[in-house]
Amino acid sequence: MPDTDVQQHPASLVTNAADRLDYRPLRLANGLQVLLAHDPDADRASAAMNVATGSAFNPERFPGLAHFLEHMLFLGTDRYPDPDDYHHYLGEHGGNHNAFTAPRDTNYFFDIDPGAFEGALDRFSRFFIAPLLNADYVERERRAVHSEYQAKLHDDARRIEDALSTVLNPQHPFNHFTVGSLDTLRDHPDLSLREALRRFLAEHYDANTMQLVLLGPQPLDELETLARRCFSEVPNNGLIPGAIDVPITAEGQLPAAIAVNALQQQRHLRFLFPTDDPEREFRLKPAFFLSDLLGHEGEHSLLSRLRACGWADGLSAGSVRGDGRRAMLAVNIELTAEGARHIDAIQATLMAWIALIREHGIAQWRFDEQAQLSRQQFDFQQRLPPARQATALSMAMARYPLAEIRSAPFLMSGFDAERIGHYLDAMRVDNLLRLYSGPDVEGGQQSPWFHAPWRFDERPDAVSAAPLDGLALPGANDFIARDFSLLAVGDERPRALIDNTGLDLWYAPAERFHSPRAEWRLSLQSPQAGSSVRETVLTELLARWLEESLLEKLYPARLAGQDVHAHAHARGMTLTFSGWRDRQLRVIEQVLEALVSDSIAEDDMARAARELERRWRDEIADPLHEQLQRALSRALIHPAWHRDEKLETLAEVSAIEFASFRRRWLSELHVQALAAGNLDEAQARHGGDGIERVLAPRVAAGDIPDIAVLHAEAQPPALRPQSQRGDGAVLRYLQSSERTLDDQAQLALLGQLIDAPFFHQLRTQEQLGYIVAARYLPLLEAPGLMLLVQSPENDSGALIARIDAFLESFDATVEELDDTTLAPWRKAVQDRLNEREQRLAQLSSRLWQDLALGFTRFDRREQLADRVAAISAEALKGAWQSLRQRPKLDVRFDSVAAPNQSEAPWQPALRRPVA
Repeated sequence: MPDTDVQQHPASLVTNAADRLDYRPLRLANGLQVLLAHDPDADRASAAMNVATGSAFNPERFPGLAHFLEHMLFLGTDRYPDPDDYHHYLGEHGGNHNAFTAPRDTNYFFDIDPGAFEGALDRFSRFFIAPLLNADYVERERRAVHSEYQAKLHDDARRIEDALSTVLNPQHPFNHFTVGSLDTLRDHPDLSLREALRRFLAEHYDANTMQLVLLGPQPLDELETLARRCFSEVPNNGLIPGAIDVPITAEGQLPAAIAVNALQQQRHLRFLFPTDDPEREFRLKPAFFLSDLLGHEGEHSLLSRLRACGWADGLSAGSVRGDGRRAMLAVNIELTAEGARHIDAIQATLMAWIALIREHGIAQWRFDEQAQLSRQQFDFQQRLPPARQATALSMAMARYPLAEIRSAPFLMSGFDAERIGHYLDAMRVDNLLRLYSGPDVEGGQQSPWFHAPWRFDERPDAVSAAPLDGLALPGANDFIARDFSLLAVGDERPRALIDNTGLDLWYAPAERFHSPRAEWRLSLQSPQAGSSVRETVLTELLARWLEESLLEKLYPARLAGQDVHAHAHARGMTLTFSGWRDRQLRVIEQVLEALVSDSIAEDDMARAARELERRWRDEIADPLHEQLQRALSRALIHPAWHRDEKLETLAEVSAIEFASFRRRWLSELHVQALAAGNLDEAQARHGGDGIERVLAPRVAAGDIPDIAVLHAEAQPPALRPQSQRGDGAVLRYLQSSERTLDDQAQLALLGQLIDAPFFHQLRTQEQLGYIVAARYLPLLEAPGLMLLVQSPENDSGALIARIDAFLESFDATVEELDDTTLAPWRKAVQDRLNEREQRLAQLSSRLWQDLALGFTRFDRREQLADRVAAISAEALKGAWQSLRQRPKLDVRFDSVAAPNQSEAPWQPALRRPVA
């Protein structure tokens, strides 16, 4: 193609000093807008195609058609008619892919080994040029979409949104069914489903409605050649992206209040106010500015006052349901059971908070402070994984001027009190839709697609309750970092800075991320952790109490970029600190001092206990595949306790016992710590000295019990967890008898091999369900393979039969392997293991995992990669045969079958491995 067929876009992107990528915008002769990004440090290449159409543009007679078309594009094209070709090619070269349908966009993306990028792009591009929409797969895939719909029927978020859509403007496309089902995706007498797909493709998929991003280590000229070669045939039919010009609410619908039944124990109160879509004012960001004040969680805030009354545990605010012209400002409050009895007073207090913001909140200095924090985030953005980065850029191309796609989500400029006030003026009671959701709601009406009971409540303008007093807007944030200098600390493997009986601190300097950030991980380990269900519950309660008690005090620090998290585990508790190096040690010291010295307020402990109880009770309403994996882990990883045991114990814990536990727990600690990032040795050592001073750990590492992964020595009966879900499901776990690095390498390679054929056979060909997956799943250092199928139409017995049949056919696949055939799969696993971290958080997580597994040379992945490289086809066949002879571990679910309330049915068949 001659050079004149590609026009160089004149815009250059606004980037930051830390952005190491080179960008080149193009517009192909067919009108396709392309952004090329050369990343010299990337180990993978990625692509994303955004199509500026989505579920909001479904034809009236075919709800869910946009989502259905997204599925169909993967299933064969003119050059690659085999529906498994794309998935197989990516799997062979270590790639990943996915897509999603949003109201205004459909996005397709993948990443892969750079050497295989051209082949992947050739396959990917044909989705948008010549998809087959094969009639056989139209019928099969509509069942997959229906399975996806069925799998979401018990998702509270979907159920509540379905009820909300019922009472909003029925003409607005956001208020229509979007997933698709067998009822909505079917032939009509005058129009077949396949023809409807072809029409939708022709009417919405066009070079003028698409935005393409190619990102990789290849030079820009090479990426440009690939873009021209693969995407110049995307048709140009002169289309323009669709627009929505229908009000979200119809005349006379507001004010209104509804209540919706929730399956989980969470209670939420949502206040929704129709406004303009703030996306159009992305430089000013009026909704972001207001949401920061509305959702403030510091002292004297709306949430602070509601928490003090025991009415609420959490609060958030933001813009939702944006359609490009209109949106809704939302304030969402997580209520307690007591709070659900005071909805009118909560509404009155919210309106008082809004009035306070209107009177004193819209100030230049507040805007400047938010702009400063946003600018800091922009200047030192953490890099996203390649496919996520490509997706984000492609969607930004559909929203913002090309020059600003990197900066638009972050930068704030041009303070305009009048425009911000315009959005705040929309937050009136006469412009309010109030939505309460909770398990206590009984409704006379039912939402059409997700069958949520709901009812109208008393109009919100009839509220006469008095607001709570004591509200005050936040002052200036003194946690904002000032020192953003980049220290020349190099990049080294961690080394021990402190190695005392009670504390070992590892220091990992990192300069390559070009950001003045640091991460600290502190594992506070107790000899008694996990020794009983009571010890486990008290440790979890301590972690939750710490976060709850510090919520208001540390909220300004979180706004300023200092993240703090505490979570309990089988050896104790881990504290994670992530943020700017400047002022971070101050935050760490505050948290540790609070853990040791703060008085235990009764309401903080009650909130922590309430959160744990809700979380454990709601486990049975989680997505079914998550429940099966959790049941597997609890059965095999020791110590672990069933939720019913933990709930029973939690109910017995008194404030006196909890306070006594904290004193005893703190008196017998070993601390393992890691400091990673752009900090020097003196700063790391200073932090370590502070940890030792505050916690005074004195227990030796050898006194902390190990976590064990149990092994099956005999065939256990199937484990059946309790669940509210309605599908049938099976998780088959093939567990290695050993846990050496050689075994881990072999099973990782088998996991790479089994993924694509398992998905193709059970999902694409047999259409057993939407959720189908096979992958490598190690439990700590014990390797294994997981095969998972969830189905709305088949019981677990039928699913097990199909898994067994697949495994027999896969026996032949493995038997036919030779070293030549195995080579690309082996390289795919090696490449994944050898990928360089793109963000400090990735590096910290890997180093922390190595430390937990005893790899103090921090070379576990290199050792694994070397072992993968040495695996021969014969060795892999032997590993597979050995795995097939091991006992099969099945976790099953059928809604009609009685659950096993604990892991007891497996215990006689399990033993603890020898370390």
